[in-house]
Order: sequence, then structure tokens, then C-alpha cells
Amino acid sequence: MWAYSYSRVSFFSLSVLLLCIGPARSEEPPCTTRKLPVSFRDAHNLPLQSISVTDLEAQVHGKAIKILSIAPDPRPHRLILVLDTSGSITGSQGDPALWNLELSLARHFFAVNRQRSQVALLLFNNQVTDIIDFSPGNSTVADKLQQIGTREYAKAHIRGRTALRDAIFRGIQLLDHPSSADAIYVLTDGGDNASHQSASELDGRLAVTSVRLFAVLLVREFGYRNRTPEEENGPRDLAETAQKSGGEILTAAAWVGSRVALSANAEAKAKSEEILNRLYQTILQDNLLEVELPFPIAKNEKWELKLSSAARLQWKNAKITYPNTLISCNAEVSGSGRN
Repeated sequence: MWAYSYSRVSFFSLSVLLLCIGPARSEEPPCTTRKLPVSFRDAHNLPLQSISVTDLEAQVHGKAIKILSIAPDPRPHRLILVLDTSGSITGSQGDPALWNLELSLARHFFAVNRQRSQVALLLFNNQVTDIIDFSPGNSTVADKLQQIGTREYAKAHIRGRTALRDAIFRGIQLLDHPSSADAIYVLTDGGDNASHQSASELDGRLAVTSVRLFAVLLVREFGYRNRTPEEENGPRDLAETAQKSGGEILTAAAWVGSRVALSANAEAKAKSEEILNRLYQTILQDNLLEVELPFPIAKNEKWELKLSSAARLQWKNAKITYPNTLISCNAEVSGSGRN
């Protein structure tokens, strides 16, 4: 009798336990629901803040993606500043002009964003040569940016080949619990001739961590033709990787006399500092777009997000920055969802 009663109680307890577990699992969001980072800029690179769900259209494989919501990303943003110190930055004649341009842009980026973000710093050539992670605080990064501005530093350290992908990969590892609120900002000429990590491996790492990649390309002058194959192909490859991650190459930069000229300011109607400030907002004032996919994604897929026809008339030549590749549901299940 007692054994029978015990069995009934055990069965009842197990049933209750299963009932409790069941609903908890069903509440997990399906992999067809995604939250993705997105930024909007007008034709003058000013951020568009008034975009609504009705202003947007999206599709994958010709099927419409339902847009559920859009709202500013409230999370704090962590930034990793990555500086190229390879020999291509000085060229065969050891001209420090491109390094001086890079350092000027790095200091501007840090000065504008240090009060609103945590910043880490990474320097590389054929390997990572120096790292300041987030733990010492932004003041340590400020000190380092001053130290590397000397002629002696340039002579001793600007050399070697370029392992750009390896440096970006290492930068991702500085982030504890990474998300799409985090970004890597690279200043480089775009070439890569020394990395162990392939482009597909880097793409995969950015996808599963959701970290966005942004870059400014350093050029000796606009229209400069004497470039190596790595310098020719590198910017295209870097742009593809950035776009997959939800970032982009924001602009190219060059000296014009003593002035910094930007390709994002082709008509030169604004000061370069003003244009850069606008571009930084693409990183720091992004939105989270919640969408519902029409079917589970079995493999990584390209998708399209665009303004509606009415919105395109209202905001002509507007630009949308978003991760143009959706990662597979298998990646979502493994805990690597994009958010």
C-alpha cells in the first residue's frame, strides 16, 4: 500500500515538474524573431531619428520580413580603437604623413567619444604589438595616444607586414559578453598580407558575437594609383566584412595640404571634424530593429532592408547601415544570436 501510494505521489510530482518545465521552454523567442542594430543617415550624413516601422520594408529570398518594432538602443557602447602600425603606413620612403593622419584621426575619435563610451586600444603590424583593455580606464588610452605621437616611436615601431584580420579578431576577444552595442573602429589602409585568420573565419566570429566593425581608410591622396594588390583588394574585402557585421567603411581620409579631406564630404560643404562627428553617431546612436522572419534560416542568408517608396521620397539618398547577413538558426540555438 505504501509503495503504491509512493509511486502515485512520485508520478504526480513528475507530472507537475514536466508541466512547469514545458511552458518555460515555449516562452523562449523562436529563431525567426531577431533584434538587429540599424542606423540611418541622410544625404549629409546627419542621423535620421524619426524613422518608424511603416517607413521600412524588408525581405529575404523574395519573401517579406515582418518588422515588429524599432527603438533607440539604450545599452552602453564599448569601443575598440584599432591602429595599423605596419610598414605600408609609411611607404617605401618612410614618409610619416599617413601615420600622422592616422594618429590625428585616432585622437579625434577618442576625444569625441571618451565621455560617452568605454574605449580600448589595440596596435598591430604583422602581429598585435600593444593592447590597452577596458580595465585601466580611458585615461590610460589617452596617455598612450600621446606617447605614440613622437618621431622616435614612428621610427621604431611603424614597420612590418599587415595582419589586419588577426588584429580585429584579437579585438573581439577584449569584449566580455559582446553584443551589437559593441564596435571595433579600425584606422588602416585596408591591406592584409600577414593574417592567419581567413575572411570567412573573421566573418563568422563577428556574426556569433554580434560585434559591429567600422573603419576609416587611410589613403595617400584621392586617385593615388601606385598601390599593391593587398591595398587594391583589401578595402573591398574589409567593406564586405563590415557590412555583414552591421558596420561599414565610414569614409576614406587623406591629407590635402595641411587639411584632412574625407570622401564622405565630397562636396566639402562641412568641416571634416563635423562630418566625422556625424559618422560617429552611426556607431553610438543606433537603433534596435525587431523583425520576424518568414521561415527559419538554415544557413547564413543575405537580406535587404530599405525605406518604403514614400520614405525614399521624403529622405532622398538616405543611407541605412545594418547587418546584411542573417546568421543561421543553428547559430542562434548555440547561444550566438544577434542582439
